[in-house]
This record gives sequence, C-alpha cells and structure tokens, in this order.
Amino acid sequence: MKNTEYSAVLTAPHKIELQEFDIPAISPNDGLLKLELTGVCGTDAKFYLGKRRTDIFPMILGHEILGRVNEIGDVARERFKVKKGDRVVVDSMIPCSACPQCINGNYKFCQLGLSYGTRISTNVPPSLWGSYGQYMYLHPNSILYKISEDIPAEAAILANAAISNGIQWVRFIGGAKVGDVVVIQGSGSQGLSAVIAAKESGASEIIVTGLGRDEERLKLAGDFGATVTVNIEKEDAVKLVRELTGGKMADLVVDVTGSPRGVAASVDLVKKQGTLVCAGLSGSTTETPLLMDKIVLNEITLKGVFTSNFEAISAAIKLIETRKYPIERMVTHKFPLKEADKAVRAIAGEIPGLYPIKAVIQPG
Repeated sequence: MKNTEYSAVLTAPHKIELQEFDIPAISPNDGLLKLELTGVCGTDAKFYLGKRRTDIFPMILGHEILGRVNEIGDVARERFKVKKGDRVVVDSMIPCSACPQCINGNYKFCQLGLSYGTRISTNVPPSLWGSYGQYMYLHPNSILYKISEDIPAEAAILANAAISNGIQWVRFIGGAKVGDVVVIQGSGSQGLSAVIAAKESGASEIIVTGLGRDEERLKLAGDFGATVTVNIEKEDAVKLVRELTGGKMADLVVDVTGSPRGVAASVDLVKKQGTLVCAGLSGSTTETPLLMDKIVLNEITLKGVFTSNFEAISAAIKLIETRKYPIERMVTHKFPLKEADKAVRAIAGEIPGLYPIKAVIQPG
C-alpha cells in the first residue's frame, strides 16, 4: 500500500486545498478506512461560508461516510465486529463512552465533542479526521455499520445522513403515526428523506413545500410517497393545508428549510396541540422571529433536532437494503476529490446553473 494519501482541507472560510498526508500506522485498537463515497452536507457549506463559527482550522470536512475497512487492529476487529474488506457506513460521532450523555445513550452530545469532519483539526495526529479524502482514520471509539455490497453507493451514502435523519426527526422525535397529516417544509435530500419516513410511518397525507426551482425535487417527493406538493411561490401552503384538512391543519410539521420565513410559516401549518420539528440550520448569528402567542395558545410542541442516532442509522440501513425506494435518485451531482471546493460551493448555491439535490465526492 502507498504511504501517503490526498485529502481536501478547509484552511479558512472560502478556502479548500488538496493536501498530501502520511497514511498512519494502525495499532491493535484502531483502523483505517478506504473511502468509497462522501456526502456533501449543508453543514459543510456553512463551515465553508463562515456561517457556522469554528476555529478548528485546518480541517478535513466530510461526515457522511461510506468506505471499506482497509486495515483493522486485532482489538478493534473484535470491538467493531468487522474485518478487512468489509463495506461500512461510519457514524460521524466519536463518543467517549464514559460521560453521562454517552452512558445515557445520547452520545451525539458527548462531552468530549469529537466527530469526523466537523470538530477535529488536521493538526491533531494522525490528521485524517474527515472523509473528503482517499483514506480516513478509524478512532478506537468509532461506530461502524456494515452495509450490503448490493446497494448502489449513491444509496448507501444516504444511510448516515438524510435517511437516518428522516427516520429520527419524523418517526422517533416527531412521533408520526398511521393516519397523520404530515407537512414537510423543504424538498432537498433531508425533506425527501422525511417523505420516506412519513410514508413508512403510515401518514395519510404527506404535503411537501418547495420553490419554483424545485420542480425536480417535488416530482421526486411524489415518487417517494408525497400526496401533495406545493410551489409556495404560486400557492399559499397554509390555505391549501387548511382546505385539505377541513381547518384542522397538520398533525406534524417538519421544517428543514433553515429559513426564518419557513419556520414562521410552519407555526401556521400545525394544528392545535400538534408538533413542529425544526431541523434546518440558519446560521449561528441568524435570528428567527416567531409569534410565541400562537405556540403558547395552541399548545404546539416545538422540538429542535440535531442529527440521528444508532437506532435511526440502523433502521435507515435496513430500509435502504429493502430497495423499496430508489433512494440513489437523490444523488444528482458527483465530483472528484480535486473538485471538492466546487462541490461545496454548489451545495452553498454559489455556482449559477448548479442546484444539486445531493452532491457527493468520489475519492479517485
């Protein structure tokens, strides 16, 4: 095996460089992943744009991770229950397994706060802490999930990203159930995954909103199970939902827009004593004005959600492996590693004519 590899490094806002790194020697407790595909997340774009504050530069982005176990220590092999060559999805979080949050099962809030692609600088040995690269280091506390060889990479990469988030936010947090009316604000990969989760939960009406430019996304939402799609530039979503429900409004609204305007509208879409789940990030300095009286007087349950957990990722992999949905259709743009900067700028909306539903980076 060669002794070095290349990774795309965020050195400062608006600056990604391809850098060469030594491939680390593996001990009995850790491992090395050869990357197959990496998802480009909206969070990556916010780091790139400087909208999500961090002083962890330089940093290899990439926390939606699919690859093969390239090397594995004897102790790690027993802990992870994997062997060399296994195809795996890697959880973005690296729990300490000792703090109260980890012990209680809330490892995404681990007090050490370690995770791939978001919180560790390349200055911390062995540097390969993100999946915008050819190889990635596997920390002894990593969480790995095997995934079938028969699944297209474009579907597999969405397990620990969109699909698991949809299951977590719609089903586990939102409590969607048979017969519910579910409104999903936003039609990107997170919104489309929420459609699938709502369909799997037995929702009777699944209403998805988007903009005029989202025609392709809204069509795919219909293919995934949405019963109604709404171009909010042409139709009043609140009026439409009121008509569809006889004035009752939605049992559950999931907002993945990251738009203050979208969140404000979501309050009007949810029924009395309904649930509003907010998942979209709008930036660390963006304020969202809400009419709190509506939330109070209607006893609306407002829940913020952050990523997914072991249960949701495991469920996502099982769902993907059924091949019930053509999930890979969400991946509309692929970029080679040397064009990582372009991939992130495309997701950030900085390249005219490029509007991916989901973009991925190939290591080759």
